Amino acid sequence: MLNGIVYTDKEKCEACSACLRVCRTKSIMIKDGKSEIIKESCLNCGACITVCSKGAKKYRNSIEKVEQILENKKAALILAPSYVIVAVKKYNCTPEQFCTALRELGFKLVYESSFGADVVTKVYIDYINDQINKRGREKTNVITSPCPSLMNYVEKHTPELLDNFAPILSPMAAQAVIVRHWNGEETAIVGASPCMAKKSELLDEELGLYAEKMTFEELIELIDSRGIIPANLEESEFDGVQPFYGAGFPISGGLTKTMEQYGAGAGFDLIGNNYLLVEGEDRSINFLKGMARKINKDGTLTGYPLLVDILYCEGCILGKALGVRSDFWENRRIISEYTRKRFKKAVQGDLVREYKGYSVLVKNTAQAPEFEKWLEIVEQLIKDNKFTRTWNNVHYHKKEPTEKELKFILEYDGKYSEKDELNCGACGYETCRERAVAVFNGENELGGCIVHIKFEAKTSLEENKRLQELDQMKSDFLSTVSHELRTPLTSVLGFSKIIKKRLEEVVFPEIKTDDKKVNRAVRQINDNVDIIISESQRLTTLINDVLDLSKMEAGKIEWKMEPLFLEEVIDRATSATTSLFEQKGLELIKDVEEGLPQILGDGDRLIQTVINLISNAVKFTDSGTVTCRAKRVDGEVVVGIIDTGIGIAGDDLEKVFEKFKQVGDTLTDKPKGTGLGLPICKQIVEQHGGRIWVESEPGKGSTFSFAIPLQSGEKNIIEKINVDSLVKQMKKQVAAAVEERTEGRKTILVVDDDNNIRNLLRQELEVAGYSVIEAADGVEAINLIKKDIPDLILLDVMMPRMSGFDVAAVLKNDPVTMNIPIVIVSIIENRERGYSIGVDRYFTKPLNTEELLKEIGLLLSQGVSKKKVLVVDEDKSTLKTLVDVLQARGYTVVKASDTEECISKAVEEKPDMIILNTLLSERHEVVKTLRLEKGLENVLFLFTGKIIENQCDG
Repeated sequence: MLNGIVYTDKEKCEACSACLRVCRTKSIMIKDGKSEIIKESCLNCGACITVCSKGAKKYRNSIEKVEQILENKKAALILAPSYVIVAVKKYNCTPEQFCTALRELGFKLVYESSFGADVVTKVYIDYINDQINKRGREKTNVITSPCPSLMNYVEKHTPELLDNFAPILSPMAAQAVIVRHWNGEETAIVGASPCMAKKSELLDEELGLYAEKMTFEELIELIDSRGIIPANLEESEFDGVQPFYGAGFPISGGLTKTMEQYGAGAGFDLIGNNYLLVEGEDRSINFLKGMARKINKDGTLTGYPLLVDILYCEGCILGKALGVRSDFWENRRIISEYTRKRFKKAVQGDLVREYKGYSVLVKNTAQAPEFEKWLEIVEQLIKDNKFTRTWNNVHYHKKEPTEKELKFILEYDGKYSEKDELNCGACGYETCRERAVAVFNGENELGGCIVHIKFEAKTSLEENKRLQELDQMKSDFLSTVSHELRTPLTSVLGFSKIIKKRLEEVVFPEIKTDDKKVNRAVRQINDNVDIIISESQRLTTLINDVLDLSKMEAGKIEWKMEPLFLEEVIDRATSATTSLFEQKGLELIKDVEEGLPQILGDGDRLIQTVINLISNAVKFTDSGTVTCRAKRVDGEVVVGIIDTGIGIAGDDLEKVFEKFKQVGDTLTDKPKGTGLGLPICKQIVEQHGGRIWVESEPGKGSTFSFAIPLQSGEKNIIEKINVDSLVKQMKKQVAAAVEERTEGRKTILVVDDDNNIRNLLRQELEVAGYSVIEAADGVEAINLIKKDIPDLILLDVMMPRMSGFDVAAVLKNDPVTMNIPIVIVSIIENRERGYSIGVDRYFTKPLNTEELLKEIGLLLSQGVSKKKVLVVDEDKSTLKTLVDVLQARGYTVVKASDTEECISKAVEEKPDMIILNTLLSERHEVVKTLRLEKGLENVLFLFTGKIIENQCDG
């Protein structure tokens, strides 16, 4: 018997155990979360195929080979008698029309295998009589089966019964012997039946009878692919001798019922206790197991019937590859009606002929007296034992575990005592111990009990929820503490800088003495202030790391995605880390491939990533080099930071990207920092759709690499410009167009409940030339504004009585105050909400006072807060994106989709800024046109694309 007919497509398999539940021999191995067919145990019955909802179970396909045979050879087709069901149910045609359809496919000869049933029943009669003569009646017990699944079962699982298993060909195999002798060796024989297991029998090289074997499913596919419609064809007769009784062979017991024509002198009664028909998957398997136990125990089958006809299915009318949907009774009715019609037609037409015990129909190719010659050939083949075969003992033996080994496996499944063994069958095995034996034999995996897995999953889920809650509490605590540290840190850092500035500009120049103690004290004070500033800045970085990570994990980071070149990112990162290399005397090597394409990314965050990786490399490298490499690899740009430092142990490689993990010897070489730098890098890279990894060897250095995917398409990215990048361009151009300070002394209202912060801001603002008024909360601020409207407001968010967001909302909805520029200065980072209210700038504490003063100057130079922007782009998607984001940030937006509309709306609306697609500008010289319009002489232009220098002179 041929193995490997049924197999698994592992890509589709989800190891759901449905196949195991229906497999009578458990010939399925679960390994690495996938199921595999155990070929040495499999019956090839196809039960697993019928229940696999994912289509992972398949059987060997024969269509391509059959097509090759039809194209290159003379081919004969032998049909299992249940083809009649396909003809009636699928094609609504007569068997004779179906025969014509098969000839249309290219088969030169078409046979029914039912005559083979007549032949083998005669062979069975002779065999049984021979066994009775040799052994005696009491010791003669013959098992017969035309079913290949049962043939497989006896050979592989109950080889004790092989001596009792009649070594006689099945009707389809016998028919092939006859056809071969009728037509010669050059004819290629193809079989077709509803049984995929039949392939394992008919394609067995030991028999050497069939060139290929199809299921009815495959035959239907072949007919339909050629566009053949059997019901539209003329009728034609099948070839060869047609049996009288064998037509009913597919029905349960049909094989042995045909013995009636030969059994009169056989010496036993087919309708008495000498004969037993057993059918059905469970019943047949269990019956054979019982016979095997009997013969193993007693060495004999005494007490069993003389003849046991055993079928895996209930007859051959419910094959798993029949190709049509119907039930047992309907299929039996179709076969019975066809057989009766055939009998009736034969009798009425006087077509039945008797010869040497055969009752055959004579028509067309088998007209009398030619059929007698053909039957003589069959008789000679019987004498030559051409219809017998041998069986092979290919026993699939399972090792039996000891009770100790079994107990270990059961306990792994949560079965600590017999009462824990549910024997529910959910895993596919009938008992927990059966599954344990399979595990012991390597056919399944430890811990695969579905009920136990469910219990463990529930426990794990509850534990994970608890751990997530603890992790969230930890993150909330760190976030809260970090936020609370920002306010006092702002004061420490701000006042330290003021002290340093006052000392250097006012105090130290006045100290002119040769007293060494005084000069040493001056130096110490200066150094100490530098330390305070440096440590405050380091603390700021640590706090920002904690907040960055918590915001990234919560999805609250605002990503400023725009087109950029990684070469520029690397240049800025290496420039920012120059002092680190100077301090340790290390050499920086830049190896950047020329012509790297653009990517879409957040430039500041990617610079942060490269700086962090370079800083780490320098930190753990005492001598040698640090190389920053970038190159294009397939569809990615890969950046690698390579050092010659201490390296990382293999066990620690997986930990480096975990939060709060610091690898290395924490006693003798403790790293500085929070252990958050690399996790933040990982979050940043993954946000860009990339990946990050490390390769290292202790003592030889490390390579940290990350890859950012390129965008699809041939042209560079120019359309995905976000508002933050536009604002940056606007600031640069405005700064160049206006004076750093407007005329007159401007008044700024500082609103903050922390007196130290107000004091700090007052000092910085007054030195910069502004008048300052203060409010300790939002309510006080609104009352002050009603009396005297300031030129600009610096506003905290977290304050008693009224939050800064509420204050901003009130002011922006009042026509009297809506144009006052508002700058948020807070420990809370919620830019989206601030910009949606209409605030103009957003700073988080601790703040950079130099940057704050610069922004204040820009805002005051613009005069009013709410700027009007005209956005022009032909692409509707880009246009909508820009409009939505600008409006969310407090701008009044007018839109246009072409140059004509742009010019008309610009003249009408008089915007402060025009955002224009470069290609439109190039085609229509919009800038030059609008510069000539009254009121638009000084309008600011920003371009989504390359800057057109000759159009931007103004």
